[in-house]
Amino acid sequence: MPESKLSVEGIRKEFPLAQGGGTGTLQVIGGIDLDVAENEFLTIIGPSGCGKTTLLKIIASLVAPDAGCVRVNGRVVTEPGAERAMVFQSFGLFPWKTVLDNVRFPLVTRRVPTAEATERAMTYLHKVGLERFADSHPHQLSGGMQQRVGLARALATEPDILLMDEPFGAIDAQTRELMQEELMRLWQETRKTVVFVTHDLDEAVLLADRVLLLSPGPGRVRRIVPVELPRPRWEYDVRAHPDFAPLRAELWSALRGDLLADQQSGVAS
Repeated sequence: MPESKLSVEGIRKEFPLAQGGGTGTLQVIGGIDLDVAENEFLTIIGPSGCGKTTLLKIIASLVAPDAGCVRVNGRVVTEPGAERAMVFQSFGLFPWKTVLDNVRFPLVTRRVPTAEATERAMTYLHKVGLERFADSHPHQLSGGMQQRVGLARALATEPDILLMDEPFGAIDAQTRELMQEELMRLWQETRKTVVFVTHDLDEAVLLADRVLLLSPGPGRVRRIVPVELPRPRWEYDVRAHPDFAPLRAELWSALRGDLLADQQSGVAS
């Protein structure tokens, strides 16, 4: 594997848990080691509660781990930085700001000169096909368009690593497929390192170079499956490729086994 762009080393995380008037902790991540190569597209799947979003927030330095560390280019990171940007499932747009001002916002907060911030924001609005909506407000846009604004905002900061937490989970199925294609085109063009959390197995295989499956909580690395489907994947029907169904089946078999074991454990306890 090429030299790591991002390394996760021994990450553990617990959260306080109220129990009948007492206190305790819930271990969400039980020890994760992971290397992500430069320009790699990694998708993460796993049962609900396995720590997918928490792991992403730890990588972004939005949540501090209880043990372990995150390295970017070999350097330990403990605070949010310009080299990482995060896209959430909720669009997170300021309703009182125009589309342009929403995309420009993180650049302004970093004291990028106004003219440069505007030019860069318009560049990325063009990339997601929304430059003509620059003066519109979020409520005037569809859900898919709002998510494109969120993506443009993250890309405008020109991060090395793009962290995406179920970014297409709140939009309809048809728009979701269009956004997946849009993301693949942008990734092919910019070659960012992407870590992408999803519950959708088809989406995980469609987008990824590798798929990371986490075990039921506390989350640990259950399996990492390489995806060697030809790119660019928007130029053909990926799901019809002879390797697509076996990859999906392999992931579903492992995930289903974990889900059933977790349910049986819950009943037994």
